[in-house]
Amino acid sequence: MKTLIGNAIASIQVGVEDHVSADPRRVLSAVRNVSAGVLLLFKERLRQLSPSGSDEVLIKQSIRPTRDSADHIAFIGAGSKTVDVQQIKERFKALNIHTDWRRVDAIIKVRNEVEHYVSTESDNRVKELIADTFAVVRDFVANELGAEAHELLGDETWQVMLDVSDVYEGQRQECLNALERLKWWSPGMARAATHLRCGHCSSDLVKPFEITPQLSGTERLVCTACSGTMSLESVIQPALDECFFADQYYAMTQGGESALDYCDNCDSHSYIVEDELCGKCGQSHQFSRCGRCSQALSGEDQRMGGLCGYCHHLMQKVD
Repeated sequence: MKTLIGNAIASIQVGVEDHVSADPRRVLSAVRNVSAGVLLLFKERLRQLSPSGSDEVLIKQSIRPTRDSADHIAFIGAGSKTVDVQQIKERFKALNIHTDWRRVDAIIKVRNEVEHYVSTESDNRVKELIADTFAVVRDFVANELGAEAHELLGDETWQVMLDVSDVYEGQRQECLNALERLKWWSPGMARAATHLRCGHCSSDLVKPFEITPQLSGTERLVCTACSGTMSLESVIQPALDECFFADQYYAMTQGGESALDYCDNCDSHSYIVEDELCGKCGQSHQFSRCGRCSQALSGEDQRMGGLCGYCHHLMQKVD
């Protein structure tokens, strides 16, 4: 009888076999199989934690309460559908189960691209995926399943994943070193640069086409995964959004100042508040505080001639 852990191992093993195959058609299969294997590992941990007699409640999408003759309440799994990615995240958080969700989200993103948007993936893009899978599997199996990943997956599969990961990490570090040599406008923009991705294949193996003495924002980048070129200006906004996502989410849900603001100069939501300049065009707000009440001004306030929205409204009424 097949088990979740057995299916997880088989999926990752087949995915790695797909990757090393000379048949280019198996590239897409590699993406599907390794991503499926990671999610099955997560479900295995939830299965292990499900109480006895609960019909593996923690991996089921639907849960229903039951009551016995002594009025004891329990919850059991209902139906055959298992948890999706968002439900896994929610249950991991509730149960204090840890994994590298940044890497997992990248794995799922590539899988979704393959299934819904793009028909092919470059070899280097798949290397990136397998490198992320390697890191996730290694840590999750050791820290949450209490086992050794190389023993579960077998020496052959593990060695391929190790080799691919080493190659990818080497290329990634080379790109990061080159990006560090650019004269970024601010610390926040330098942080965002580590989140740059190719506008053609979404790989993070991008680096400057050449190192310039001063940053203009129009520098050309080259992707070492697909050889595509693009301007820094065309890919900086997604990098800013990814870099400051956690800060933005916290401000939106818990309150406080937003990490990114609207830039009146380039009409983008790319103004880095902590640096007081735009990560896309390098310009600072013309007005920092309201000339009437001294309240801090946002990007949207810049068009009001140095006044906040309230004071601008009052002045219009006076006129």
